[in-house]
Amino acid sequence: MLRRGMVGRLIGLSLAIILSACASGPPNVELLNRSTVLVEHAKGHGTGTIVGPHAVLTAYHVVQESPLEVTFFAGPREPGKVVWQNAILDLALVEVEVPDGYPAPEWSCADLHAGQHLVSVGHPTQSRWVAVGGYLPDAATFGDIGLVSLGFPIGLGTSGGPVFDSDGRVVGVTLAILAERSSASALYDHYQDTGIGLMLPATAFCNAFVPG
Repeated sequence: MLRRGMVGRLIGLSLAIILSACASGPPNVELLNRSTVLVEHAKGHGTGTIVGPHAVLTAYHVVQESPLEVTFFAGPREPGKVVWQNAILDLALVEVEVPDGYPAPEWSCADLHAGQHLVSVGHPTQSRWVAVGGYLPDAATFGDIGLVSLGFPIGLGTSGGPVFDSDGRVVGVTLAILAERSSASALYDHYQDTGIGLMLPATAFCNAFVPG
């Protein structure tokens, strides 16, 4: 484990890798899978994205229990520890030793646009490394932190996972599933799960995480 004085440098290094990358051609499914991890604890699981040799980015609500275990595509497992979190953005950084051969993907902080093809990779319920894609219906944001509706379904367990563009760059993080209510006055027990994924676009946190 890293000493406290190393945490800031870990975060800075990881996010510098995220923000400085450039596009490099069409996505490869195996490469997307190798950049995506399974984050587990005794009460559930979620998804994460490798952001450096010692760190994974995931959703804050995924890492509310400990101990954490991070599983990499094709089998390796390593213990993980939360070293940074932001409850408002629902993001967390997990310190973990990333094995050789598991790259941090490129990230894009450019604005999204309607009609853009996106692919989410995650672990819905009992399935693992499931890729689901579609065309973004609208780039408009809503909610306090500016979520975007993907326009295609994701499953429980995909939270914290990457959303890739057609060049294989990560453009956002899946955080929730859209729910509809039967009327404007309906209570939460009258909400219906639509299955449509919601993501936090990278534009919502890129500027805040530029290393100083």
